[in-house]
Amino acid sequence: MSSRRWWHALAFCALGLAGGCSEEPGGEKADAGDDAALSDSGPRPDTRQPDGTPQSDGALKTDGAPNTDATAKPDAAPKPDAAPKPDAAPKPDSAPKPDSTQPGSTHLAASCSASDVQAAINKASHGDTVQVPAGSCSWSGLVVAKAVHVKGAGTGKTKITLSGNNTITKQASGVVRLSGFGFSKSGGGNGSKGFTVSGSWKGAEPVVIENNTFQISSTGLLALKVAGGVIIAGNAFTGGWDDSFIQPKDDQDAGKSWSSADTLGSKDAAGKLNHYVEDNTFYGGTNQGIDADDSTRVVYRHNVLTYSSFNTHGWATSPVGVRHFEVYGNKFLHPGGTDPIANQNWAIWIRGGTGVIHGNHFDDIAGSYWGQKAEIKLTVRGAEDARPQGPCASTSYPVPRQIGQNHDGAGYFTDPLYLWGNTGTTATSAAWNWGNPCGFTFSDFFQWSRDAVMASAPKPGYSPYTYPHPLRS
Repeated sequence: MSSRRWWHALAFCALGLAGGCSEEPGGEKADAGDDAALSDSGPRPDTRQPDGTPQSDGALKTDGAPNTDATAKPDAAPKPDAAPKPDAAPKPDSAPKPDSTQPGSTHLAASCSASDVQAAINKASHGDTVQVPAGSCSWSGLVVAKAVHVKGAGTGKTKITLSGNNTITKQASGVVRLSGFGFSKSGGGNGSKGFTVSGSWKGAEPVVIENNTFQISSTGLLALKVAGGVIIAGNAFTGGWDDSFIQPKDDQDAGKSWSSADTLGSKDAAGKLNHYVEDNTFYGGTNQGIDADDSTRVVYRHNVLTYSSFNTHGWATSPVGVRHFEVYGNKFLHPGGTDPIANQNWAIWIRGGTGVIHGNHFDDIAGSYWGQKAEIKLTVRGAEDARPQGPCASTSYPVPRQIGQNHDGAGYFTDPLYLWGNTGTTATSAAWNWGNPCGFTFSDFFQWSRDAVMASAPKPGYSPYTYPHPLRS
């Protein structure tokens, strides 16, 4: 062996490479590639493993002898089956399949019948959609007590007759939605309801009722038995003269709305503590299209009303009285005519609480039967025939929760109703209405600038909540 090759062999032996220390009997290896593989171009990389043992990387033959060339032969490289085989990867059909029971799934009701829709609701999880197919069905006793979207195929396709009351309960886990139906209901009087919405005022997410049609006759329709948190938007309501479309009324004041600070306008920061009735059309409900009542906080905006009205109740014939209201951006239309539905006594009637009325347009109310009427009517019944303070001798200003009264969470204070920016015919009447049996002077109980303000600018500190409501789809 030449000295040069001997030194290379020693170097390999020192590196622990078996091929550098072994020789065939007789001395040198007869390998023409040795000089090329072990040239003076520089030392070879250290291929030892961390424990110092040689690494079988294909540069050396498995029998320990050097390769005959500087590149590894194909069969000296790790065999293909040493690496994961392609078919070891998950096959496409082994990936998780969509699970119809996971939140966000859609459950198709077998039909539009109440039993089939209820079965689909029962199967659904919070966040799911219950898709109701086209058809004509009757509902009574349907219970929606999950944060699901009950969705019809369209107002002209999924037609539901409300033959009895159905319930919707607000949910802490998410929004409940009802959309895409054509509903009808008749008979039973205003005490009969098609849907009753209830649940926690502050502890649950809103219910959204949108993009439906409602046709009613001689009946009531929607009872909102919670102080706030229901959004009614983009619907079309049609009814008769004395039909009641929406009745917000929690006569137990379960959430203590009247002893909590107001959430007028942007004070309802998340838009979940007031009721929002927006972008609907109302035909009929002339006498009581909506009646905002006990403990409720109602925002009524950007609706179009024809022969319809907005009403409130105070603490007089009602046990609690409306908390507050905002009525703005609406069109109160009265095309005239001789039909009974044209016999309208007011567009807005306020009996209690505080709020704002602004930016509305009013047609002149001049029905052929009852003649000219004021568009806005203000009364204080709590000082007339239904007195929460008791006998006439015990009744004094302010009557509890009368027009212009508010509460800051600690006590009552006078906070006048503000009116501004209304257009059209805007006659406003403030007077006794039930005979004044105690013989009081009206100005002792109601005064402009104290209990109500006819202003040329918005109420100081007031700004409306975001429109349209962000929870609308």
